[in-house]
Amino acid sequence: MFRKLMPVTWTLVLTTILTACGGASAAKAPTTAPVATVAVTIAPAATVAATTVPAAAPAATVAATTVPAAAPAATVAATAAPVATTAPAAAAGSITADRTGWPTKFRLGLFAGDDANATIQKQESFRVLLEQRLGIPVEITTGTSYSAVVEAMRADQVEGMEVGPFAYVLAVQEANAEAVAVVVTPGTSKGDAVYNPNAPTAYYSTIITKKGSGITSLADLKGKSFAFVDPASTSGHLSPKTLLIKSGLAPDTDLKATFAGSHPTAVLSVWNGTTQAGATFEGNLYTLVKEGQIELCSFADGQIGKPRTPAEVKALYDSCPDGKIAIIAYTDAIPNTPFALNKNLPESFKQAVRSVLLEVKDNPAIVKGLGQWYVDPTKDMGLSQLDSYYDSLRDIAKLLNLDLKKLAK
Repeated sequence: MFRKLMPVTWTLVLTTILTACGGASAAKAPTTAPVATVAVTIAPAATVAATTVPAAAPAATVAATTVPAAAPAATVAATAAPVATTAPAAAAGSITADRTGWPTKFRLGLFAGDDANATIQKQESFRVLLEQRLGIPVEITTGTSYSAVVEAMRADQVEGMEVGPFAYVLAVQEANAEAVAVVVTPGTSKGDAVYNPNAPTAYYSTIITKKGSGITSLADLKGKSFAFVDPASTSGHLSPKTLLIKSGLAPDTDLKATFAGSHPTAVLSVWNGTTQAGATFEGNLYTLVKEGQIELCSFADGQIGKPRTPAEVKALYDSCPDGKIAIIAYTDAIPNTPFALNKNLPESFKQAVRSVLLEVKDNPAIVKGLGQWYVDPTKDMGLSQLDSYYDSLRDIAKLLNLDLKKLAK
């Protein structure tokens, strides 16, 4: 059975970033507004009150459930998306569109992994672009798990989300999510992120061990300790679990499995010897190498998202010296992470956000900072709607006999 290394309730760290929009907008935000961090504990279908910190106050962390009654900060309900009673005025440089029913601000929910601040800093140039082009304030919200972000959309605390593909499938059912674009990464581990029109729109998860552990194949995992990432993680749990089942293992009983909580933590648990094997998406391994946190036996071409045959994986493993992280298997291809919006938002707003997402590839600085850009492969793949791209994950749900509603909780 799995042992969770995460709390039963989910904590959503709501960070409101009040930075200047730059010269592109006629109505500028304050140029010296501080960052306010608000911690909100979310229970399913609960009403949560967030606390707005005064603009002149220094950055502070406030627990929404324990704010003193005499606190000067105003309390606002966070149970419904803010929708303008009249269409918000378009700022200079923003997209021209019918703004009837648009939200007064756009809140984007992300899974933060181990470092919410780093996640928010990485998104800043993208946040500013969204704010300038949409002509409304944009906030970045981070959750401590995929399910926490799904719950935030279900509770109308965010209008948009970017979570793993399987978490998106859950969000379609549980939080009325609708994919409008797909994340694309450079497809190489070498150098800074640069737009590549040929980069794949799918990726792979890997099963890893530390060479010298005695694990050389999937069959050797039986009885071993194993680090998954998060119950709702596609590449950190569901896709690897599917691979293990297809190989003849029963992950729930054959492995001493834990949920590490994030992709980096899962890999580091293997690197540090806490667990004997684990699962993570391929790109995470190269990121940890760049950060100097692990040593990895990798393919000489440095390409990420390239199909590898079992023979190629075995040859790489055999050539790997003891003490380094070694890959023992790749999963089937997984559709890239989607960018999703609440389906009930006005069509003009959804199209405006989609338009901004497709602009990212044309801004090298944002691509470099984000490490990604966005595409809409609907027409190229002959799909009736982008959501259909994720039907293969629904097939996995059937194979694993998953109750999506239960998993979302």
